Amino acid sequence: MSRQTLHPVFFAALFCVVIPALAAAQAPSSNEQAQPSSVQRVIRDQLAGSINEPGLQNTLEVSWLKPLSRSSHPLLADAHLSAGLVSVTTPSAARLGGWVEYSPLSILDVRAGIEPGVYFGAFSSLLSFGAYSDPYDRQTRNARHDLKSGKGLRAYAEPAVKLKVGPVVARVGAEFERWSSSAAGPLFYEPTRDTLLKAEGDYMMTLTSVAMYQRAAAPGGLVGAGIIHNFTRVFDAPAGNRSERLGLIGFREFGSPHLRLPHVRITAVAWRYLEDPSKRNQWGAALLIDFRTGK
Repeated sequence: MSRQTLHPVFFAALFCVVIPALAAAQAPSSNEQAQPSSVQRVIRDQLAGSINEPGLQNTLEVSWLKPLSRSSHPLLADAHLSAGLVSVTTPSAARLGGWVEYSPLSILDVRAGIEPGVYFGAFSSLLSFGAYSDPYDRQTRNARHDLKSGKGLRAYAEPAVKLKVGPVVARVGAEFERWSSSAAGPLFYEPTRDTLLKAEGDYMMTLTSVAMYQRAAAPGGLVGAGIIHNFTRVFDAPAGNRSERLGLIGFREFGSPHLRLPHVRITAVAWRYLEDPSKRNQWGAALLIDFRTGK
């Protein structure tokens, strides 16, 4: 069976490239007539797997988007207010939450959300540790058998700046998160972020930068490739617990129904750990199949 959950670099690729690239590609140009504003519903499902850390995850999201501008100017065409519900399921845990997003300009998104969840007591989740300096590599975790089920909570704020100039799409985003759990502690292993966090509540940041080149692909789809950089830091942890990754990302989106699903997109990511407590200079990879209905 696949291990606990999807690696954080893959989350970065998903939220920092897939969704913004779609929005940028579909935003009307300054020569197009803007459409009257109305609430739009979007349903999105993502199935993803990764190696090093091995993981499997399904994310189902339903969101509602309200355009804030009828202007066709590129800076205003995609201004919106949106809200959504999201379900995240892995072999080790499940979270169900909601979020709101305010985008006063096409190039700026600010999202905040909360996701309560449960840990199933499997695949190294919710293991307790005594200090940030404790080893928590995969071999160490696999050797332990004190697994327990429990509860957890993730709250986050995510500002992001995105840009599209011709065929080039770029985005820089930061996720400021607070994680807590019912683990005995004082620290616990959180598989989603592959790090140690205080059980009573801990703060961390993930900073992601992406640049991609994309072009149209018949029939009516898109294809693109680029680079991605990801930096993760737990604020109270020592420098040795930080993680930094640099990688390549590519995607293929099908304009017509594919695999009997609408708006299918396949994304692949490969990265090298520039800095990590146990995986420095190693490689990792992830693959995602994504489909959506609506906008």
